[in-house]
Amino acid sequence: MRTRATTAILTTALALALALTACSSEDNSDQVDAKTTTASAPASSPSADASAAKAGHYASAQDIVDALTAAGLTVSKPEKETEKTYISEVGGTAYNFTVTDQAGKATHGTAGINMFPNPEALAAWIPLSKSFGGVAVTGDTWAVSLPTSAEGARDDSKRLAPNVAKALDGTVQQ
Repeated sequence: MRTRATTAILTTALALALALTACSSEDNSDQVDAKTTTASAPASSPSADASAAKAGHYASAQDIVDALTAAGLTVSKPEKETEKTYISEVGGTAYNFTVTDQAGKATHGTAGINMFPNPEALAAWIPLSKSFGGVAVTGDTWAVSLPTSAEGARDDSKRLAPNVAKALDGTVQQ
């Protein structure tokens, strides 16, 4: 979903998605809620940051990486996406990274961390991601988009998504 070919499609679909999101009720039938995790990212202010992490709020991509690491997943350093995408067009920031589960099984491809400027921008992105067969974990204004384009990646991402959701107190979207 991060290729240049889909950027134009996503931009065009944005207006339609925003209209559909505003006009329709939210269908949560294919969402999986995660249980709250006790692991939280290291923080300079433990009580405030731990409460925010438990509520599924993360202020940066690094906070998400730290929470995934604390939960036992192996992740790479997030690298800021420089290409124009839907996320950047709505005022957010996208990052690329890799993630491997506790058994050492990696997903086939690069995952993404999308930091949205508000919940409405995230809500408009979710149906776009689903329409392209995306597997993601979402919170209040963030999404971890797992790889789906390489052979076997979608199955790996579907297996890994509940672990990511549990670590971040997020919701699986697929």
